[in-house]
Amino acid sequence: MKRLLLSLSIIALSTSAFAQEAADKKFQAGLVAGVGMNFMKMSTTKLSADGIGSDLTIGANMNFSFNESIGITTGIEIDFETLKYRPSGDAVYYHFRDKAIIRAVDVLPTDVLYEVTTRKQKPIYISIPTMLIFRTKFIGYFRYFGKFGLRTSILGSNKITDTGFEYALGDNPTLTTGISRNNENMSAASEMLFIKTTGGFAGGAEWNFSGTTSLVAEMGFYFGLTKLYWDRDDDVKEAEAGYKDKQFLHQKDDTGLVDNYFSNGATHNQLRFKLSILF
Repeated sequence: MKRLLLSLSIIALSTSAFAQEAADKKFQAGLVAGVGMNFMKMSTTKLSADGIGSDLTIGANMNFSFNESIGITTGIEIDFETLKYRPSGDAVYYHFRDKAIIRAVDVLPTDVLYEVTTRKQKPIYISIPTMLIFRTKFIGYFRYFGKFGLRTSILGSNKITDTGFEYALGDNPTLTTGISRNNENMSAASEMLFIKTTGGFAGGAEWNFSGTTSLVAEMGFYFGLTKLYWDRDDDVKEAEAGYKDKQFLHQKDDTGLVDNYFSNGATHNQLRFKLSILF
C-alpha cells in the first residue's frame, strides 16, 4: 500500500511539474492540420448550393500568452476548399477558350458556348487567424480553452470543374441539343475576390503529454463576413464603369440570341476541426 501511495504521489508531482512548465510558457508554436465543411449562403437566385463543400487546412500556429489564462492565437494556414453550385432555375451558360472562361467584354465569335449543370470550385487560400484565447488552469495533464476572432484569407488560386453541355459555333441552345462534356481545371480570372474575412469561435482541449509539448484539439464555427465573388450587378454606377462587361455567367432570353450576364454571389459558413502540436 505504501509503495502504491508513493507511486501515485510521484505521478501526481510529475504531472503537476509538466503542466506548470507548459502553463508558464509565454510562447508556443507548432504545426496544425484540420478538416471542415462549407455551407454556402447564396445571394443570387440564379444559382443554388449543390450540397456541402469541404475544407482541408495545413499550416503553423503560434500562441502568445498575456498570462496563464488569456492569450492570442495567430499563424499562417493554407486552406484547400471545395465549393459546389448548380443552376436554380433557367439554364446558365458561359463562353470559353481552351481552359479560360471568358468575360463578356472579351468574347469572340470563335469562343465555344457551354451550359453549366453542376460546378465545383477549388480555391486555395492563405489564411491568417487572429483570435483571443481564454484557458482554464491545468487539471492534471489537461486544460481547456475557448477562443474567438477573425480569419483573414488571401486567394492563391482558383480552379473550376463543370459538368454540362458544349454547343457548336453558331448554335442556338433553345433550338439545339449540346454535346455532353466535362470542363476540368478551368479558370475565371478575377471572378473571386482576392481577400475574404470570416469571424468565429472555437473550443477544445490541450494535452500536455511531454515537457512543454502539447497536443491540441479544437472544433470551431466560422461565418462569412465578406462575399466570395466580385459583385458586378448592373446598377447605374457600375454599368457606367463597365462592370457588367466583366461578368462571366449569363442566361439566354426567350429567343436564345441575347445574353443576360450576372455575377455569382455567395458567402459561406464553415465548421472546422483542427489538430495541432505545439512546443
